[in-house]
Amino acid sequence: KIERVGKESISTSCGAGIGAYKAIMAKDDSKEAEKEKTLGTKDFQEEYIISQLSDRLDALKGQEPSNESITYVTNKMYDLVWEMLRSEINTFTAKPDFWDNVSEVTLLGGIVVNRGHGAMEGVSGGEDFYQPLMLKSLTKEGENDVYGEIFGDFPALARPHRAALYV
Repeated sequence: KIERVGKESISTSCGAGIGAYKAIMAKDDSKEAEKEKTLGTKDFQEEYIISQLSDRLDALKGQEPSNESITYVTNKMYDLVWEMLRSEINTFTAKPDFWDNVSEVTLLGGIVVNRGHGAMEGVSGGEDFYQPLMLKSLTKEGENDVYGEIFGDFPALARPHRAALYV
């Protein structure tokens, strides 16, 4: 849990993402009370995330929640958003006249890391930061990974996202 700007109390990072994670994990164990609290919430964002993440979280089944599992879920959420965005971009860039008035589309993707702000008693603070995971340039001729030119080879966690081609 983390202290976030705009929230009056400590909360989890992405509410819908963490809610989906809890619901997915509750589906496969005997915690009936947790199932009832998390499934059928009528939260369309969370329900969509549940449907899209269910098959991506097999590695976490049977594990207790931890910082590592939240990191894993966050990365899978990033993948989900990237796939949705790339699908939309592909739809537009495939139109015959798209590149007539556009020379380049630049895509920067990453994760905002909330670190708390130290305003609440007993909560250590720190500035939030943006962790870039991908930087690509799209032109009529194709796609170019420019992450290394801008950010160097930092960090290792960005490598799988940089290598992914969603065409």
